[in-house]
Amino acid sequence: MAVSVLDALPWRIAATVDQRLGPTAEDNSVTLEKGTDAGRLVVLLGWGGAQQRHLSRIRQFYVDEGLAVLSYISPMSCFLQGGLMEGDIAKLADTLNHELSQMTAKAFHVHLHSNNGTLVWGALMLALRESAPDVLLRLTAVVLDSAPRLDAKPPNILWQAFGFTFPCIPILLRQSRYLHPVWTPVLFFYFLYRLLKLRFSAASTRRFAWSCIREAVMNGIPKDVPQLYIYSLKDKL
Repeated sequence: MAVSVLDALPWRIAATVDQRLGPTAEDNSVTLEKGTDAGRLVVLLGWGGAQQRHLSRIRQFYVDEGLAVLSYISPMSCFLQGGLMEGDIAKLADTLNHELSQMTAKAFHVHLHSNNGTLVWGALMLALRESAPDVLLRLTAVVLDSAPRLDAKPPNILWQAFGFTFPCIPILLRQSRYLHPVWTPVLFFYFLYRLLKLRFSAASTRRFAWSCIREAVMNGIPKDVPQLYIYSLKDKL
């Protein structure tokens, strides 16, 4: 269902954002696809706002190459909640561990997209350290697709709200545009309010809080594992 400018009214904006950015069973669940002779595995992590159908071409490429594909897309609403969905990350780690145990090669690589995929990878590393640290020794490569970027220090809250607004515009409107005369300022101030509320609330006890994930991404990726960074002119953000 399309949104209208009336959905930007103060008493409707929260429900509109939660509906558009929140998780769905179809697109934000851990999924596994493999052929009968899959000998290796790839963890495929989507960008913010992606749907599973957006990953279908690259998923099929890996399946055709004889890999099992374990995929997950974290919902954008997590950015307003202080951390990723613990149950999903735990299931991702458990499924990865189980599938590798069934394979002769027992090797995997990660193909992540944009910042959303980068943050999920950080949380997955944390989960594996707790439940199955030997799995990380099976990592053979990391593909960083769609120009992910994570700074050593978190951005100030104004820039954080501003940066979060742009990728949410096409998700909200279901249109390929990053600016809107009404929704851009409305979302900026609403996200600023939500982030300020989060900043001054009680300290987060979430297992996969942003500070922990950031540390894992910046310092936790094994240094002897090859990394491929992919950027194109289509990465406009």
